Amino acid sequence: MMERCVLILDFDGVITSLNIDWRRVREEVSRRVGFKVKSIIAFWEKYFGTELFNVANGIVEKYELEAVLNSKPYLDVKQALEWFKGTTYLASMQSERAISLFLDTYDLKKYFKEALSRNAFKSKIEQIRYVLDKEKWREKFILIDDSKRNVVSCQQPGLICFHLKRKTGNELKEVLKQLL
Repeated sequence: MMERCVLILDFDGVITSLNIDWRRVREEVSRRVGFKVKSIIAFWEKYFGTELFNVANGIVEKYELEAVLNSKPYLDVKQALEWFKGTTYLASMQSERAISLFLDTYDLKKYFKEALSRNAFKSKIEQIRYVLDKEKWREKFILIDDSKRNVVSCQQPGLICFHLKRKTGNELKEVLKQLL
């Protein structure tokens, strides 16, 4: 059964914790684009594929790469990825370069069929739809994300969504065992 299952994991908050001062990032992006950016996520969705997106992406990526250099995987990640026998995707609104650097640094890339980033998708919902379409012959889909917003907005038929709360002691492998 597990082999016919697709697992979709978020990056920041599920695989690792990126220590980024998002208020500072929004302020710098706002200065560069010429208007107040209240939400980076909403900005990606609205300006995906534009020059404003490229400007903001460069700024945010700088902070993400710095954070990646000071981050480590949560202790349970590798064990959970080795235990899970289905197909695993990483779906994140971080940059492709930041995700790739982290996965390469910690030898985690081999566990993911594909790592989806904001460079190719304007939203988490688009990433989820992509996986559901690409793997439509699979029997079960599980999304694990630390953002309640993503868990609520990404609910689709056939997709089990779980809000992982690391601060309350949720461990990836144990959550997977319960969901399977």
